[in-house]
Amino acid sequence: MQKRYDVLTLGETMIRLAPPRWQRLEQADSLEVAVGGAESNVAVALSRLGLKTAWVSRLTDNPLGHRIAQTLRAHGVDVSHVIWTPAGRVGMYLVEFGQPPRATTVIYDRRGSAMSEMTPGDFNLTLLDEARLLHVSGITPALSPACRALAEGVLRMAAERGVLRSFDVNYRAKLWSADEARAALEPMCVGVDVLFVTQQDAQRLFERQSDAPEILRWLQARFNVGVAVMTMGKEGAMALDRDGCFYKGQAEPTPEVDPLGSGDAFAAGFLFGYLTDGNLASALQLGASAAALKRTIPGDLALISLEDLRQVTDQNEGQIRR
Repeated sequence: MQKRYDVLTLGETMIRLAPPRWQRLEQADSLEVAVGGAESNVAVALSRLGLKTAWVSRLTDNPLGHRIAQTLRAHGVDVSHVIWTPAGRVGMYLVEFGQPPRATTVIYDRRGSAMSEMTPGDFNLTLLDEARLLHVSGITPALSPACRALAEGVLRMAAERGVLRSFDVNYRAKLWSADEARAALEPMCVGVDVLFVTQQDAQRLFERQSDAPEILRWLQARFNVGVAVMTMGKEGAMALDRDGCFYKGQAEPTPEVDPLGSGDAFAAGFLFGYLTDGNLASALQLGASAAALKRTIPGDLALISLEDLRQVTDQNEGQIRR
């Protein structure tokens, strides 16, 4: 049966404020306004690549909330399932871009956001029947106990309804400790169809210090996932499928205009390949190409097209091996 959506996402999107590069916040006279959130970043990229996407969240009914919804809608994401409320606030974050040796830093201002108060009862479970795949990240359960219950419940119901599930661990140390995150996220990883994790998160969250293949074997055995995918920065990415086959993808060097959102772009590129032809080697290359393109674009959103992706992928054909 034809589904209404290829990908359904759930999570918080915030207003992003940043001084003009490369100013510090304390010297800035103006701030650039954008929007960003892990799950909606994925939805935007996939929509621009031609898939049907929807984003579910809870937003305060004010100009900031509508700025977020309008931005996502402009890129083809269905935001009609957003829950609007007069209460709470829209989450915000500030970015101060640095150049080596000064790092880029992020300051969150999201406590008490409307999304942090979303409960399992707020989610329309019938939406799951309209989607091929549900994508959730580990950021959502970090927002509040209610959001933890929400993420757990939606992932569980998706499994019961036969919906594919994609979970990005996406650990945020500024939101909770590694011990808290591990206890909450490990059950959500179990049995998902695609599990994304960075090498850094595998080391600090799951305490895996071995090489990439061994970490992926551990993830596969520990969580019984369909495909375990680990990104390794400049070392590229690696995936392991349920049959024990490894796939290795090379990172693509690019000028780094804006690193934020590149992990979400990778996830979107990989999921595009996973959903369209199921070839994991191709999916890794698409993920790497999407991440590389995103790093050249200001803002969190990967404002790319399928033609962009194909051009980069064609230039680097053969860099993925099985």
